[in-house]
Amino acid sequence: MCLAAASVAAAQDQFSAARDLYASASYEEALTALTRLHDENASGPLAVRVDQYRAFCLFALGRTNEARSVAESLISSNPLLALESDASPRIAALFTDVRKRLIPTLIRDQYRSARAAVDKSDFAAAEPQLVKVRQLLDEASTVGVSDETMTDLGVLVDGFLDLARKQLARASESAVAPVRTAPAPADASTKNAPAADAAANEPRVFDSASAGITAPVAIRQTMPALSRELVDIMKNGTRSGVLEVTIDERGSVERAVMREPVQPMYDSLLVSAARSWKYQPAMKGSTPVKYVKVIAVASKPVQPQPQQ
Repeated sequence: MCLAAASVAAAQDQFSAARDLYASASYEEALTALTRLHDENASGPLAVRVDQYRAFCLFALGRTNEARSVAESLISSNPLLALESDASPRIAALFTDVRKRLIPTLIRDQYRSARAAVDKSDFAAAEPQLVKVRQLLDEASTVGVSDETMTDLGVLVDGFLDLARKQLARASESAVAPVRTAPAPADASTKNAPAADAAANEPRVFDSASAGITAPVAIRQTMPALSRELVDIMKNGTRSGVLEVTIDERGSVERAVMREPVQPMYDSLLVSAARSWKYQPAMKGSTPVKYVKVIAVASKPVQPQPQQ
């Protein structure tokens, strides 16, 4: 352990000396020292810093293609790499160009890995991978890489991430669910009083079978559009389902549930969209009331419309 610690300290000292050489514009000497460190320390945090300064030196010496090659290796290993503070604007621009060129492929590769985990219902493995894809998509937007494919992929990633987190939450709740025990018998004179009070205070929920109720009217009820990839996923599956929404007295959706699912990914998108829908509330006379609305949904390659 002492020898290992001494070796790490020596490597750090050599790196500091090489960095000082770079700062003093002694690029050849700095590159020689950094190349030796690179060969001796092929992995670890110090190796990443060493390779950054190798790229800096190569760029300063006019060896741009070699600098770009080192940058490509660094970005491929860590697309979200933060550059050392010594990076000049021109070097930063070179790394940005490399990142813009590589990041679409890196996003697709990471997404394929995450999708494979989702398809196996391995949500514990899928969730961190999907988080990374979302981070890469955000980085792509930051550096100016944005097109229809990236937008569609973003919708899919957000939907799968929501699905993965819900599945993990359910698994966690199941694992820690307390054992239910029968309550102690209540005194006959008081056992019905709390239930009666709760029933009196709980607003009644109406539906299409309730008499004397004016049904809610949709103000905003936009179904999520299907991306090309989601259309491919759903080609051979169920094409229709039933969504149930509970609309409160203000016309907002307080609860949305798929009573007959279509496809997990699409169901997640639909339930998420439903929470933002807005209605003129159901009325009982002149009083707004809570209402359960059932919507038949038919999935199509274009944006579907509900059939109520």
